[in-house]
Amino acid sequence: MTIFLLVTLLSAAFGLAYFPTLNRLSRGFVSPYAKADMKKRAGAAGIDAALVIICVVAYWSHGAFFLALAAVYALFRDALFVPGQSIGKFFTGLLVVNLDTGRPCGRLVSAKRNFIFVVPGLNVVAACLEPAAIFRDPQGQRLGDRLANTHVIEGLGARDLVKSLQEAMFQVNLRGDADEQPAEMNES
Repeated sequence: MTIFLLVTLLSAAFGLAYFPTLNRLSRGFVSPYAKADMKKRAGAAGIDAALVIICVVAYWSHGAFFLALAAVYALFRDALFVPGQSIGKFFTGLLVVNLDTGRPCGRLVSAKRNFIFVVPGLNVVAACLEPAAIFRDPQGQRLGDRLANTHVIEGLGARDLVKSLQEAMFQVNLRGDADEQPAEMNES
């Protein structure tokens, strides 16, 4: 009961301090990048949330490993497999950029950006307030972006990968046909 009360108080304090903190952090902050498409961001968040929820449900029947897996994914998702992209961002063609370096964010910056989604109680409040902050902010940044100095931008994703593979296969096919023609011409 004490832990529940502590988490509730911590969540309430975070909720009350959220927007004033966000406004204070945003003074004078300008990113050189345009605001990413809101539908793509919502899609990416949905995919990532589904993966975390699947792990939490698996925890109830299969053990603590899946809860730890959910926490690791939630914390490091923006650089776990590919720098700057979670699985959701990969499928929607978004990229998290570290504004200090101009490069895709790494694991440490991802952890800094997403830690509020791992803290019990804060994660529920953040899941409600962060989308509102993204929508309200002219650059589409949430508190996690401000703390980690990151920005979500349009980038390469699954669609671009498939297109590149198709083009490469087409080029190989053309080269293969071109190689066969001279051989057939020589036989005649």
